[in-house]
Amino acid sequence: MSAGRFSAQAAIHAVALVLALAAAPLAAQMTIGVRAGVGPASLSGADLETRGAAAFDEPRDGIVAGVDAGIPLSGGLGVRIGLGLAQKGGAVKVPPSITASRLLNESTAEIDYLQFSALFRAGTATEEGRLNFGFLAGPYVAFNLSCQVAVTSVDPGPLRPEVPPGIPNRVGRTGGAGRTSSAQDTEVACGEGGVSEVKSTDFGLALGGGFQVRLTDSLDLAFDLIYARGLSEIDADGKKTNHVVLQGGLVFAIG
Repeated sequence: MSAGRFSAQAAIHAVALVLALAAAPLAAQMTIGVRAGVGPASLSGADLETRGAAAFDEPRDGIVAGVDAGIPLSGGLGVRIGLGLAQKGGAVKVPPSITASRLLNESTAEIDYLQFSALFRAGTATEEGRLNFGFLAGPYVAFNLSCQVAVTSVDPGPLRPEVPPGIPNRVGRTGGAGRTSSAQDTEVACGEGGVSEVKSTDFGLALGGGFQVRLTDSLDLAFDLIYARGLSEIDADGKKTNHVVLQGGLVFAIG
């Protein structure tokens, strides 16, 4: 059995267990959350032979947005079942120390997932106070929607001559680290043009915490910081996803 198939089956079993545990208290007050956020995403775990241009271990900004249902279990324990868009991937950047006058490429792996999560939440009771803190942990399974690598050609510009102290630097100004503006942008679909093909699913664990501020009897303002770590390899090079997300949203009490 392949690792990807095993991971998907494990996620399905975990979600089934969560639903079974949550079946008893469905008569209690549930919540619906609408959340969105952004944070750095990167890829790790690539084989040593593939590092460098194929590593994508520098961060790129990845957006998350989705909805979730909060189901109370017992006391301050509950489960949050969510579905949404998660942008993952990573970047390969030209080090600022490189100033040689030659064309260089910076690449960004842009991988979009439809992500399903089942996160247990342990927090303080909300009946008496306006502020509620909680910790989150649980599995997720993500289904690949699209994957591409955006390649930007960067011209660092000519080498700057060293200027002795006390002599004004009259060399023309260029961009940061001596670069001029980008020369051209191209996009390559994963699985084409030498870019590794990405598997259809990703499975992992999410950990984090946050707080909710009660606005009315049926509405909370929520903020979370979540780290999602992929456990399955998403391509033949052994890459795994990483994503840290700061998100906020509104939580509506129903029932």
